[in-house]
Amino acid sequence: MRVNLLSIFAVGCIASTALAGGDPNDPFVPGEVIVRANSSTTLAAAISALSAQFVNVGIVDQIEHRPIYLLSYGLTGVQKPGDVSAAIDALIANGTIPWGELNYIGQTGEGKTDSLWLSGIGLGPASFGAQYAAPMLGIQQAHARSRGAGVVVAVIDTGVDATHPIFDGRVSLAGASFVPNAPTSADVGDGIDNDDDGLIDEQVGHGTFVAGLIHLVAPDANILPVRVLDSEGRAGNFQIARALAWAVDRGAHIANMSLGETYRSQALEDVVADAETKGVVVLGAAGNSNTDDPREFPACDSAAIGVAALDWNDIKAPFSNFGDRIALSAPGHTRMIRGAADLAKSIIGPVPNGGYATWSGSSFATAFAAGTTALVRAQHPEWPNATITAPLIRATVLEVIGSNGVSIDAGNPAYQGLLGLSRVSASGAVAVGPVAPQFGDIDANGFIGASDLSLLIAAWGPTPNGHRADLDASGDVGAADLSLLLYAW
Repeated sequence: MRVNLLSIFAVGCIASTALAGGDPNDPFVPGEVIVRANSSTTLAAAISALSAQFVNVGIVDQIEHRPIYLLSYGLTGVQKPGDVSAAIDALIANGTIPWGELNYIGQTGEGKTDSLWLSGIGLGPASFGAQYAAPMLGIQQAHARSRGAGVVVAVIDTGVDATHPIFDGRVSLAGASFVPNAPTSADVGDGIDNDDDGLIDEQVGHGTFVAGLIHLVAPDANILPVRVLDSEGRAGNFQIARALAWAVDRGAHIANMSLGETYRSQALEDVVADAETKGVVVLGAAGNSNTDDPREFPACDSAAIGVAALDWNDIKAPFSNFGDRIALSAPGHTRMIRGAADLAKSIIGPVPNGGYATWSGSSFATAFAAGTTALVRAQHPEWPNATITAPLIRATVLEVIGSNGVSIDAGNPAYQGLLGLSRVSASGAVAVGPVAPQFGDIDANGFIGASDLSLLIAAWGPTPNGHRADLDASGDVGAADLSLLLYAW
């Protein structure tokens, strides 16, 4: 059993100098800086200029298909990271690069506040399906119109335990890991207290829990696990941006980012904006510090959908961040009584090795919103088209969900206009759209038959994620997809 530390807040975050984006509370990765260089000539000029001032300057990595680079640097004598900031500022001022920044660390809101999942007696598939958020969102009613078929949701997190029986084969085997020395997208720990807070592998299970809530809302959507957070729930913003870029390039329709950083990373903002132009809906957690300053990103990026957490009465969760950049709210709070979870007022999700647990956090509100987004997106396999072009998909989905949710301003007078357009209602959101094609209806004509079989055979072989014939989201159309199609026929 894990101990629940919902009321304990971490202190003593490393203060650091920002190159842009306000006054972050997050630490940064020593010896790493991110730059955007729009040509090989300007990249070489930037490296040359930094090499004249610092040691061990070189290219460490690049975000695929984007001119965003991770550079190394070393300090000598009395040099400080602020000197690197000044050098980057000079490169920006003289037009060599459009921006540069230290590689700040983002993490789960639950990791920042030392909130851990709590497992125990009475938790299982039945309690998972019957948790209070299910009737609040109207999940059962929503499933009469959409179950998320044909939609790929990237879960950019600590990984996902694809073997958990609740997922019923809906976790793609084509996931990826961006965590050093972690070759798979599985949600496992390393047994080390990497952040020196006295807790080992404290956020293992986070990605599985988040994926489970998305699956609860959109059971026919495919989960694409993208492991970027270590077992303490942390990663540099270069790695987070790179993971999002990978998901976008692999055909994800939705990216759930139940994580955040108080530094407004230009690297992450650039990739979030790129996702929007390609029709990918990015959702970010508002954060768990009960504040509107500093903001959390990507939740507050202009091209993302930020989600705050509420309780069972549609009242702002006491920990949830808020603000005028938050777009939606959703259930995310668990009631604790003398150290035990009140199961009637708990957020319940799967955790590795077949278990279930309760947890609180804006991460989980974000997952409910992402699942609802998948339901709406599944109703429109024709997007993008001439009317709803790719760059309009995010705004259109937000309008549908926000306009058909539950108003919560009256119950939260101190936070009017600071908890988003509404509380998410899955049943309300899908009520205004067509009935979504069912799983296996590849041509989206309302039937599963010979034409779907023909399309599947035509797509046989490696294919991008997001292709409707790739029913198991494996990145390859083959015998497994054929079996699934025949089963659904």
